[in-house]
Amino acid sequence: MEEEAIEAKRSATRIAIVIPTLNECKAVGKVLSGVQYVMDGYEYRVLVVDGHSIDGSDKIARDMGADVIYQRGRGYGDALKTGFFHARKRLDAKVIVMMDADLTYDPKDIPELVAPILKDEADMVVGNRFAGMQKGAMPFVNRVGNRVLSLVAKLALGLNVYDTQSGMRAFKSELLGRMNLVAVGMPLAMEMLAEARSVDARICEVPISYRPRVGKTKLNPIKDGGRILGITVRLMFDIRPILFFGIVGTVLGIAGLLLHYLMLPIDLAHIVFPFLFIIGGMLLFWIGFVIVLIKKLRRRK
Repeated sequence: MEEEAIEAKRSATRIAIVIPTLNECKAVGKVLSGVQYVMDGYEYRVLVVDGHSIDGSDKIARDMGADVIYQRGRGYGDALKTGFFHARKRLDAKVIVMMDADLTYDPKDIPELVAPILKDEADMVVGNRFAGMQKGAMPFVNRVGNRVLSLVAKLALGLNVYDTQSGMRAFKSELLGRMNLVAVGMPLAMEMLAEARSVDARICEVPISYRPRVGKTKLNPIKDGGRILGITVRLMFDIRPILFFGIVGTVLGIAGLLLHYLMLPIDLAHIVFPFLFIIGGMLLFWIGFVIVLIKKLRRRK
């Protein structure tokens, strides 16, 4: 009976598969063919968001039956957000799937991504690339960077997600009305998870395969990694202010104690500066506490 219910829901729930493209003519056709094959029996639309490709990627997608729109801004995150809101408002999609057009992600994993949502077991499902990563699919530097970013996200944002930077995931479209997405580049992946967690969305992971990409990569590990760390700090300020201000306050307090012991007792700064640092640290902690209280009051309203 449960399988029949899921089957009925599968054919009745409109799914939008959002695929950003920028000069992906060598791979986009194969990706779309894979989507068409695996989505047989589903109510779905493929939405390609093109960044004004000069190699005919958009024409290939249109010829294969995909809806093609063009982003006005720039960046990976901007393309995804353009697709998300178009899928929700224009296509009336209830579930949105995001994936890349470079063949790194396998369309055959889409049913596994949407299944927990159709069963109402999750609001957002993230594909864990490390569970099925092929040899050479991710450079060593990127692999280490992904692990570090996921660890930082867990400590700073409370995200219990193993692969926070995965670009293949599915989520309920109604989450878009509750999340505040502002990132326009690669940091959008982290921002989506943090915002979903902040509104108590149910997040889970499923294993997916990850393959070497076709075409030239557009990812800059150092530049994009720095941006992701920067947005993580901002998100910690927004979502976990007590932790953010607590860390800064603790650093100031420790600095004040060190100044107290390192300065000469006869120097006025021996008393003044340590006192200011310690008081400043205490005030920052209370600021974080007050912000949390304000947020709770607003939610109740």
